[in-house]
Amino acid sequence: MSARCAFPSFVLTLFVSASLAGCGGGNSASIASAPPTVNPAASNPVPVLTSINPASGTVGSSGITLTATGQNFLSASVIYWNSAPVATSYASATKLTAQIPAGDLQNVANNMITVVNPSPGGGTSNALTFVVNAPPTTTTGFRLNLPANDLAWDPVNQVIYLSLPSADGPNGNTVQVLHPAAPSLGASAYAGSEPNLLAVSKSSKYLYVSLNGASEVHRMTLPNLGTDITIPLGSGSLSGPFFAMDLQAGPAYDGTVAIVRGTPATTPEEEGGVVIYDDATMRPDVLCGFMQMGCTTGLDGALYDSIQWNSDGSEMFAANNESSSFDFYTIPVTSAGFGMATDYPGLVGDSRGAFTGDIHYDPTTQYVYVDNGNVIDPVAGMLVGTFNSSGIMVPDGALGTAFFLGQTVATRGTATYTLESFDIRKLTPISTLAIPNVIGMPTHLIRWGADGLAFTTTSVGASSSTPAGAVYVVSGPFVSGTGAAARSAKPPAHNVQRTWKPVRMMQHVPSESELSHSFNQ
Repeated sequence: MSARCAFPSFVLTLFVSASLAGCGGGNSASIASAPPTVNPAASNPVPVLTSINPASGTVGSSGITLTATGQNFLSASVIYWNSAPVATSYASATKLTAQIPAGDLQNVANNMITVVNPSPGGGTSNALTFVVNAPPTTTTGFRLNLPANDLAWDPVNQVIYLSLPSADGPNGNTVQVLHPAAPSLGASAYAGSEPNLLAVSKSSKYLYVSLNGASEVHRMTLPNLGTDITIPLGSGSLSGPFFAMDLQAGPAYDGTVAIVRGTPATTPEEEGGVVIYDDATMRPDVLCGFMQMGCTTGLDGALYDSIQWNSDGSEMFAANNESSSFDFYTIPVTSAGFGMATDYPGLVGDSRGAFTGDIHYDPTTQYVYVDNGNVIDPVAGMLVGTFNSSGIMVPDGALGTAFFLGQTVATRGTATYTLESFDIRKLTPISTLAIPNVIGMPTHLIRWGADGLAFTTTSVGASSSTPAGAVYVVSGPFVSGTGAAARSAKPPAHNVQRTWKPVRMMQHVPSESELSHSFNQ
């Protein structure tokens, strides 16, 4: 069952002051006495513009029909947008309409509207102003009380998938569909024992789901969440069954997936190395994990914790966030699996020596971004910059923004977490968004749609009175960069931030709708 939430909004209204410029024009002529054999020439009147409807629009709007009301309009009258004529239709001597294309509504501006009558006589009317306003700066969000292990965005079907553990009771061990824009819950389907990591395939044909209760990766068909193939992960000679420590769908073919196999109960975890599957067939050349023998492509003692494909699937990047060498690896990918790995020690670590080195590849900038703020050029194998932030992050080079979620100095020791946005090329801060009353610790952060972020949390030692975790969804100009604060490339003033306002929370109830109280309860 689904329910919709109504969100109170924090709105920053932008007022655009307009100076209405009046401009007269045209000429009127009296007919002088003439010989009877000469016919006087007809003279068109000067048009008068009294109103336009609508008188304003919003940046990014689709094309509109503009109605001009006035006097002395002719069938040959033309409406002008600034100094350019637009397609005009004559309705009467007091009414004209014109089509304003979307291309004229892409920037904040005051546009002069006039009507021109042709000669003889005729002329240009007075001018009225059509204002193109900035979009409203409204950021909304909700909390969904589901202890999801992971979440993944499906850009084709426009939904988020959630992996729900058995702890969720009757709805446990399923993949749940979330419609973030509505918002509402959609279908769910049994996925297997303890679903964990999720990955959507290249064209949204499949959803890959790692199963921590079965030492497998299960593939489901989309959008119906149907049962497909199962990939067994095997086991180590000493440590028991392997589990998926990272899971990345291939960028070139729906049937390809890369899996980091590990044993989370041991240290180091990645004894199983990295394998690539095409449908149910494993490519023979694998990356050996720690303590494994007999591989020709891996490096002795290598630890592959976090992996990312490049844009076309010809190369893979990996990070070691388990040992203080903080290695960054580049590995060519072939039809047989992996080529020889190249090691760049130290690139994943930071000055604090923190083990927060999950990596994220952005196809637009072609850089690799680390949760601790490091920016790596994988071609040169070098550090090219560092954001002044850390936590969990997601880059969006097409949007020109990198997002970080963590606790800032001002919020440490509280349940408030802060989303920070940065210019992805200049590495300079743009804006912040505080989210209070967060349940547990954030674990996964994703982008969705044109203006959305979503993240999961987990709470260690949860009880019946303490939720095990939640899903948080954010949308609006903070993400898309259309708000005034988000467009600025300058750092925000000290202690100035846009605050997360009270909004509705969705709480899962198996047989009823999930509307409940706000964040700031």
